Amino acid sequence: MKILLTAVNAKYIHTCPAVYSLKAFAGKHGNGKTQIGIAEYTINDRYQDVLSGILSHHADVIAFSVYIWNRDYICRLIRDIRKICGQDVLIWAGGPEPTYDPETFLFREKADLCMLGEGEETFTRLSDLLSEGKPVRYPPDLPGIAFQSSPSRERKHDGTDSAPGDLSHTEVGAETLVCTGMAPPVALDSIPFLYEDLSVFENRILYYEASRGCPFGCAYCLSGKERGLRHRDVGTVKQELSFFLREKVKQVKFIDRTFNADPAFAAKIWRFLQENDNGVTNFHFEIEADRMTEELLELVSSFRPGLIQMEIGVQSANPDTLRSVNRNPDLGRIRKVMDTLVKKQNINLHLDLIAGLPHEGIDSFRKSFQAVYSMRPHQFQLGFLKLLRGTALWDRREEYGLVCSEDAPYEVLKTKWLSYEELHLLHEISDRLEEFVNTQGFRRSLCLAEELFPDSFSLFENLVCFFRASGYDRVHLSVQRRYEVFAEFIQKQAEQRKDYPEEKLRLILETIRFDRMLHTHPPRRMILQETFDFGEGDVTICFDHRSCSPVNGEALFSVIPTTKNGNVL
Repeated sequence: MKILLTAVNAKYIHTCPAVYSLKAFAGKHGNGKTQIGIAEYTINDRYQDVLSGILSHHADVIAFSVYIWNRDYICRLIRDIRKICGQDVLIWAGGPEPTYDPETFLFREKADLCMLGEGEETFTRLSDLLSEGKPVRYPPDLPGIAFQSSPSRERKHDGTDSAPGDLSHTEVGAETLVCTGMAPPVALDSIPFLYEDLSVFENRILYYEASRGCPFGCAYCLSGKERGLRHRDVGTVKQELSFFLREKVKQVKFIDRTFNADPAFAAKIWRFLQENDNGVTNFHFEIEADRMTEELLELVSSFRPGLIQMEIGVQSANPDTLRSVNRNPDLGRIRKVMDTLVKKQNINLHLDLIAGLPHEGIDSFRKSFQAVYSMRPHQFQLGFLKLLRGTALWDRREEYGLVCSEDAPYEVLKTKWLSYEELHLLHEISDRLEEFVNTQGFRRSLCLAEELFPDSFSLFENLVCFFRASGYDRVHLSVQRRYEVFAEFIQKQAEQRKDYPEEKLRLILETIRFDRMLHTHPPRRMILQETFDFGEGDVTICFDHRSCSPVNGEALFSVIPTTKNGNVL
């Protein structure tokens, strides 16, 4: 028997740790008789190439890992594979989407089986059953599976008819769903290390899991369904991280939902990374600022610039909104943590905000936006509520008037508090954040530009209106062109304020030019010099793009001394 574990990622640089974990676990704990392969594609690949690529493996079982970003793509693959292969191939589906919506995958998409919850033990037992030549009857005592039951006509995996009771493939049209419940949690130390061979991961982000579960119960998140936290042995984690450090991989993203949920565990790992820093590898963590103890804060403040980056979920600054989604963050603590780390400038900091949550109208969201923006994150990630089956918000969607798309990723379209038009405005603001904040190329000029507007939200609201009026929202702007467009925007805003001082306008425009020099350079010219007038006479600055900050991407720069008559020494 041959099983093909198939992943369809959002981008080429991404990997799917789920399929590698299933294969590694089955390789260690299974009977070793099943041939298990892995195929990874992206949602941007040509569809026919993906379909033919999967079928070229001639697998007996094709198993898909399904998430909100690839569900539609994979469902199309499932339907076409069924049409091409008929009942000769078994199709399995696992991941969050089949876990909480097995009926659709089994009855509409015609998959044979869904794996529910953590799949390592479930997959291993199923692959062992197949390899032993048994009829493919899905055992009702195996937790973590859902399948259709047909009392009339069933098949063995070799395509021959079987007697009732030897279930291999569910007859099309069967209406009975057999569900054995969620798979029990897997002992993390029983999962082998996934990355012994790095050749297949060249130029891609590696994902690492030191814990599963979450101590919080956020109403919009599936991780909140499983309360409690399980860690991999700290000694094992250190040993495996040593491999990444030894191999000098570019970036490792921890997929732990809240890495510092146990501050003592986090301290051990972070201290290990500092003591064994190779000067190259960057580690990404999602953290909870409330659990950043003074010890942790002091520790990460001493890190090499670029050793780690942090993502902190604020989600809202509205207390009613936070209570409605079972969150109780200390916004004052978040601000203190951010103030400390922003001053150190050694960690790339991401802050998250979610639009479309209960009790958050446009005026409230304006305040939440301003609260997050004022903390000066390197990346401001404005996301939109996805109503996921299985979450508490999904169950209360009618109560809150949360209207979402029926298609993945189930993004909210309107709420009791936000109209569709207001959400569309926030989408456009999110686009402008990506271009002007998250690229980190306008950091200084944005700070100066704020004084042209009542608040930071108004700045981006006006930028959206400017893009609409100028048609820039319908075209792709190159990096260089963005600086020109932003300067045009600032000039237009200053003109509308007839009393705006000319010297302040010149300072903003010079600062835009300065930001541009920090982040761009002509091909093959890595060292540049430019003269600026920031209001106190000309100053010549040298920019060295051979040495860029690992935190914000800025080139190293220095002021060039001049003589009294302005000539460069």
